Amino acid sequence: MRTKREEKLEAKLKSLQDAVKIIRKELHTCKQKNRDIEKSRESYKEKLKMQEATINQLQAELKKNSDNLLSGLSIERHKYKDGVVRLCISLVCGCGLGLRTAIKVLKLLNELFHLGLEELPCHNSIRGWIEKSGYFTYIQSELKSSGTPYGGIIDESMQIGSEKLLLSLGVKADKTNDLPLRMNDVEVLDISVERSWTGSLICDKLKEIGTSMGNAPVYVISDNASIMNKGVRESSLIHLRDVGHTLAMFLERQYKDAPDFLSFMKELAKVKNREIMRPVAYLLPPKQRIIARFMNLTPCLQWAGKMLLHFDDLSKEEQQIFKFLKNHRLLINELNEIVGVFNRISQSLKEKGLSHESVKVSVQELQPLTVSSFPRISQAAKECRSYLQEEAKKLSTEKSVWHISSDIIESIFGVYKERKSPNPLNGVTPYVLMLPLLTKSNPESGCFRVDFKNALESVFLRDIEKWEQDNLSENLVVKRRNKLIAA
Repeated sequence: MRTKREEKLEAKLKSLQDAVKIIRKELHTCKQKNRDIEKSRESYKEKLKMQEATINQLQAELKKNSDNLLSGLSIERHKYKDGVVRLCISLVCGCGLGLRTAIKVLKLLNELFHLGLEELPCHNSIRGWIEKSGYFTYIQSELKSSGTPYGGIIDESMQIGSEKLLLSLGVKADKTNDLPLRMNDVEVLDISVERSWTGSLICDKLKEIGTSMGNAPVYVISDNASIMNKGVRESSLIHLRDVGHTLAMFLERQYKDAPDFLSFMKELAKVKNREIMRPVAYLLPPKQRIIARFMNLTPCLQWAGKMLLHFDDLSKEEQQIFKFLKNHRLLINELNEIVGVFNRISQSLKEKGLSHESVKVSVQELQPLTVSSFPRISQAAKECRSYLQEEAKKLSTEKSVWHISSDIIESIFGVYKERKSPNPLNGVTPYVLMLPLLTKSNPESGCFRVDFKNALESVFLRDIEKWEQDNLSENLVVKRRNKLIAA
């Protein structure tokens, strides 16, 4: 028989054995966790290696780009390589930066990406690069060298100081895509400046362009300005009237002097001036154009339509302020009807071009408006139909598809007006040579298809000075400075 001591020892032994089993289970669990941790560790090591490889690759690419920028092709008589020149011109002409802002961006890129530029170009250097590259592009016509039949687009700018800039663009005569004209679809054929342009001067300029190109343009697109009409008519060239300006002219004839339209425009102007600094300012109509107002009616009409649609949701005070809209509801609906159709026709012709097929479709869309109960809509639609049929008769063949919009020249003018000197005494300067460069840019990336090395080596400052003397007027700022110094 076992003693109490033996029983106690057996009980203790059993307790220890149970404890050992628990410890062994915990040890097994810890070993399993350790194996899992080790697997995760190996996985993280692989990920880390992949990330380090990616970083090394990016750093190598960055260094390669930096090396390309700094160790690119040298340009004779110039301190900076063609990579730096291309970057600076792309920042200014492609991305829309000012000359000094481009230098700030270049400095930032130099510090962030360690480009290694010890010295940055000044704004005068960048201006010189732009003028030389623009001149190089201007005197080398791709249309002329290709021998492709071309169409002309011509227009004069608003007053720049005491001068007006006449710009002539060239485009392949046949339209081959369904997109409106973009800058890289055209090229600058002529840049000329006069204090005042006449039909005879424009005729001479068109003949001069035809001589320099080796053949006259197939057609010329312009707005309906009288001097443009006269100039193209005297040159005996086919004149296509810009669809945007022409349709706006038909609207202007019907509504310009109409009492209800004048009253509506007056009310819009009054509410904007009166409420601009008040709580209701968030509901005010969009800004109207003073010149060519009928080309920009759509934003105001859309605003008026939305205001009438949600009029009951306005507060009593807001309803009181905008109650004039209800008084003009009939006019707003009338204008929305005709302007909507005109906008669709205009956009369609800009995208698909002028052809017998596009004219047929547009005339069909106009047909319901020609029998409208609103006399003004009916008359404008009939004039539009006649215009389209007249332009279609000018097509050379049944399958011809021509451009019929001069919007692109307005866009180019707009760019120059933003970049030119704000001092009107400067007038048109050689910086206008940036315009030919704009037509060689990629609209998505802002990069240029220009051989800048060849351009800067081929063109000298004396070439720019001679072109300025032959084509531009005397700079009044320089004249003023010389006169005051002499005094």
